[in-house]
Amino acid sequence: MAKRVVIAVSQREYAAKLAEYLREEEPDWEIAAYTHDSALRMELQDNRKIDLLIGEPNLLQQQIDLNGRVATIIALVEERGLIEDVKHWQEVVRYQPLPAILSGLRVAMTPVTVSSSSGKGQIVTVFSASGGLGKTTVAINLIRQAGERGLRTFYLNMEALNATSLLFGRGEPDSLSRLLYAMQAHPDQWKTLLGQLCRHQPQLRTDYLDAPDHPGERLALTSEVLEALLERIRETERYDLIVIDPDSGAGEWHRRLLQMSDKVVWVTADDAQTLSKTGKLLHYWKETTGNAMNQVSFVLNKGNGGAMMNQWNLPSGAPAATLPYIPQWKAIEHPGKLLNAPAFSGAVEQLFHSLGFGELIPRARRRREDGHGAQRTHVRGAG
Repeated sequence: MAKRVVIAVSQREYAAKLAEYLREEEPDWEIAAYTHDSALRMELQDNRKIDLLIGEPNLLQQQIDLNGRVATIIALVEERGLIEDVKHWQEVVRYQPLPAILSGLRVAMTPVTVSSSSGKGQIVTVFSASGGLGKTTVAINLIRQAGERGLRTFYLNMEALNATSLLFGRGEPDSLSRLLYAMQAHPDQWKTLLGQLCRHQPQLRTDYLDAPDHPGERLALTSEVLEALLERIRETERYDLIVIDPDSGAGEWHRRLLQMSDKVVWVTADDAQTLSKTGKLLHYWKETTGNAMNQVSFVLNKGNGGAMMNQWNLPSGAPAATLPYIPQWKAIEHPGKLLNAPAFSGAVEQLFHSLGFGELIPRARRRREDGHGAQRTHVRGAG
């Protein structure tokens, strides 16, 4: 059913802008916005349950008795950690891009408890047996295709040396380390911390974690920790696709990642060494991956449009897709430019559909088609 969301912000323009953005991004949220404490008090006196109350601390503090009717309360703050003795509140920084605010709201409203597997997003791993094959470029172009279709995605780069700060900008380099620590030492705080650390890239329409400065936690990663992390992200039920971008390793956690994945896009090239390494790694994992190899689609990147120079001896018999080489990308440091090659975008779109993702129905649309898309958005003052 529709979620009832109340915004309490004294600045009328900000309240209207936030309400309108939430209405567009979350069509199953029933939104009401208030700019004065008396009007807010009248709304809260209604006996109907409120799923989410978002507001300025000074307005929220005046609402003493909520009778347990508000499921989640979020204070819009200028800086986290300055409000004392309000343990039932969560905090989201007020002055940041609207997609980042929404990401924090989504995480705060999502229970961490496990539900049926049918509600979880698909894990998609973009993998290669060698570095330098354009794996990250393939990953973000798949994410772009998903975002244009309204699918919600989470991008997780698991490379030991992660350079995605060149694409997304520098943020919180210890994000993954803090999440992994909280997952094991303070599991009750994990959901809140994810909301604080998760960022949103509006052009790709994806959530992601910032690149780390040091490779320590990735080099020490175990298959058990990785599995627990991915399950935690899946259990938020916020994403249709969780796209994993690991390095080209042959460790135990790489093997476990392929087993956990619903789809594996294995990137290779028309290069004798790359094809040889791919074949050897497949043989090495053959007896321990079970049916995981059935989910693999081999993709030939940096193709020249003609016949291959090397013999294709991989299990699929032929590449699932051939992606063209774009030489201009060697000097690119902005994600938008990696999305503007029509030939490459067209080839990735065909790959997207061949993987079955074109048939996925976005979560927001599924809820609307179930009859829960009623909306109302208004901003009320004192009277």
